Amino acid sequence: MAQTQTSAPVAAPEGHAEVTSSLSGEWMTPRRRFLSALYRGRVDKVPACSLSSCVTVELMDIVDAPFPEAHLDAEMMARLAGTVHEVLGMDTVMPVWHSQLESDALGGVTDWAEKDNWPSPSKFVISDPEQVKIPADFREQPTMKTVTDAMRLLRRRYPDVAIVGKVYGPWSVAYQMVGIEDVLMDTILDPDKVRRYLDAFVPACIDSARAQFEAGADAVMWADHTTGDLCSAETYRDFLLEMHQQITQEIGGPGIFHCCGKTIDRVHLFANAGWDCFHFESQVDAREARAAAGERMSLFGNLNNPTLLYQGTAEETYQACWELMDAGVDGLAPEGSVPLITKKEPLQAIARAAADW
Repeated sequence: MAQTQTSAPVAAPEGHAEVTSSLSGEWMTPRRRFLSALYRGRVDKVPACSLSSCVTVELMDIVDAPFPEAHLDAEMMARLAGTVHEVLGMDTVMPVWHSQLESDALGGVTDWAEKDNWPSPSKFVISDPEQVKIPADFREQPTMKTVTDAMRLLRRRYPDVAIVGKVYGPWSVAYQMVGIEDVLMDTILDPDKVRRYLDAFVPACIDSARAQFEAGADAVMWADHTTGDLCSAETYRDFLLEMHQQITQEIGGPGIFHCCGKTIDRVHLFANAGWDCFHFESQVDAREARAAAGERMSLFGNLNNPTLLYQGTAEETYQACWELMDAGVDGLAPEGSVPLITKKEPLQAIARAAADW
């Protein structure tokens, strides 16, 4: 667990002036707190974070920035992202709430859905790696430009709040453009084809990360869904580990890895890939994850979405946060994108628990 500053002054060396007062309370900015925790450094308190999505219909209504419009309007996107800090008290803002960022910019076809639902691919458009073409103006495509413009707005408005970006890696982009079933079947029937998909998509994913860092992101969450109930640990090792070791050197800033499901059997692989942090689900026991990650990688998560945040009470969330901090997590966060009709009170309890612990 990241070490918190205590109120006891550090003893002065012999012959030096004694310390008469010490740091106490919340003395770090949210941005500094988040970045220090990301690297398992000292913090004044454990940060409360939105790494996937904490926006809800209730928050959309507060600032008049509803889905789907907020996905493609930079001002609305920045306004809605800001509510996670302003209303929920989080140390971070994160303006990417859908899985279509890179795939839409690569020519995918998106169903932008309604106010109470997330976008998704309306059809799969790629069936062969040779079909993958990265546009010369990739960063100017609507999904990409909206996000980077929103991040620039957020950086100006919240200089002391951490901005987290989001990238869907080549495995997840393949899901969006090729289809989950086809990709998973090809890992068995034609593994070389899957590797060619990954090689074709990864330059766009790396460029997406770099564009977000240039726009003001402090860290980027990288999602490659070799999910526990879909893929084995060996699948991650054989298809992605070496690629991720290269990605973590090239993206240009801190990387937070996200993978859904029960993934305790591959946490050590994520650490070996060079990720600075693992954002993990409630299916993974926090104490087991801490033991597997050791000192090599911080852990942010793993508050349950459907049972705890959506159906539970604020006090139940508060108690769960304390248990996670006792278990050694470095940052509190929902395990993934919270249901859009989640009430704000359980989400506000996350920051309250971090402050009180």
